[in-house]
Amino acid sequence: MMKVRRGVNLTGARQSGKTTLAEMVDLPGARRYTFDDKLVRGVAESDPNGFVRHANGESVVIDEVQKVPDILDSIKMVVDKDNSPGQYLLTGSANLRFAKAVKDSLAGRLGRVRLRTLSLGELNGRPPDFLRRAFAGDFDPFYGDLSRRDVIHAAFRGGYPEIQSYSPDARSEWFDVYLDDLLEKDVKDVTEIRKLPELRSVALWLLAHTSQFFAIEELASKAAISKVTAQNYMEAMKALYIFDSVSAWAKSDYDMIGKREKWIATDSALAPNILGWKEDDVYMDENRSGKLVETWVYQQLAAISEAEGGYSLSHYRDNRKREIDFIVERKDGVLLGVEVKAGQASTGDFRYLKWFAGNIAKAPFIGIVLYSGNKTLRFDDSFYAVPLAALGA
Repeated sequence: MMKVRRGVNLTGARQSGKTTLAEMVDLPGARRYTFDDKLVRGVAESDPNGFVRHANGESVVIDEVQKVPDILDSIKMVVDKDNSPGQYLLTGSANLRFAKAVKDSLAGRLGRVRLRTLSLGELNGRPPDFLRRAFAGDFDPFYGDLSRRDVIHAAFRGGYPEIQSYSPDARSEWFDVYLDDLLEKDVKDVTEIRKLPELRSVALWLLAHTSQFFAIEELASKAAISKVTAQNYMEAMKALYIFDSVSAWAKSDYDMIGKREKWIATDSALAPNILGWKEDDVYMDENRSGKLVETWVYQQLAAISEAEGGYSLSHYRDNRKREIDFIVERKDGVLLGVEVKAGQASTGDFRYLKWFAGNIAKAPFIGIVLYSGNKTLRFDDSFYAVPLAALGA
């Protein structure tokens, strides 16, 4: 992308590997800075126009760019006059569209790449082609064993690169520090929020309800804050890539379709490690294992859809409580419905997928139930039970 765009904004959660990836980009002679360095930050704040000036053909790499928001106005002036590619590579742990002091996120001028935490396929060294194969119905008959206990273990481990070899205790300590850094340091880059105990309370509540439907009024009541404040806190969490809001699929005139977003932790390891869950307890608890595995599946689908490109991700729920965990729409309009099961699959798991295909979908529709097993089963034309292991195969 640096070869065709005037610059690139590489963004994503703290500790997802942005700095490492930026260092790997081959930019001979590039000037590289980080705004985590107070001295460098001070120079940029005092002379933003001079700081971003560069020689013809030279690239400037700036890490944690959201910490000096005025620098973006200076970059805008440069790229508006010079449309040559590869001028700036900017990284940051906050979405510039939400950062409090950013007047212009440079949309349209800079390409944007979101770096997610590692998916199962990346951990396994596999290409991100699950969705391509799913839309083609091209599943292997058998996959390596990934039992319910194995999936829960994978969800506890998540995709943050640094913690992959950590023990459960070390991982829990890492996440405690991680959340503290987000709420006490990074949040000031995106919001004026100063009531950290309230913000922490909202974060913990959202983690406990990851992938579940809830009313904002319920969250506001539990945290003893107003609905508007709760919404502001949620947007701050989204800006820092702690949560994603998955929109409702609503491309139909069916008037009973719900419009409520579903909030999901961006990495499955956040909820169990920060909340102090234990793997054995979650394994025995259908509620916690269900929402944790669904969060883990979302983490995989989001990473794969963005890596492959050409897909949008949503969910379905109507007023009669017919639900489909995820709807993936390909750019040509073909739809993939995904139901998630922490355990085994049965014919009853397809009831809403088949109802949607027969009553709502106006385009070709494939329905799959992801489950803990090792065998792909075809239940009907375009309906499959597929092992969760296929996500990383």
